[in-house]
Amino acid sequence: MKKYYLGLTAITLALVLASFCLMWFSSRGLFLNILSVLPIYFAIVTGLMHYGIVSSFYKDPRTFVKNFLGITVGSLFLHLAILFLWSLTHIQSAKTFIIGFCICYVTYLLFETISLILVVHNKRKENE
Repeated sequence: MKKYYLGLTAITLALVLASFCLMWFSSRGLFLNILSVLPIYFAIVTGLMHYGIVSSFYKDPRTFVKNFLGITVGSLFLHLAILFLWSLTHIQSAKTFIIGFCICYVTYLLFETISLILVVHNKRKENE
């Protein structure tokens, strides 16, 4: 679990630094200040998801799929609600926010998927 959180922190720092570089070198209309905080939001949500899924997997592997799907669908609805609310309240900057949000979402989704595959694979190896 410690290795996971180190990787999560590294990805978050890389995305925050990339957003600050984008803020520094881009025109004012292209960058939103919220984009520099967005990776921290995703790090918190992804870390909590991973903790919940992995702890439920180690408690009872038979309920892993149910818990995984429930937590994943819940976080997806949370993300969609945030996108919807931002698009309604900030019509001018909605396109830039959605692009940045999707980049962060895909990055953290890939990291979470690879991490969960490694956890399940290592657990199966231990049981053999």
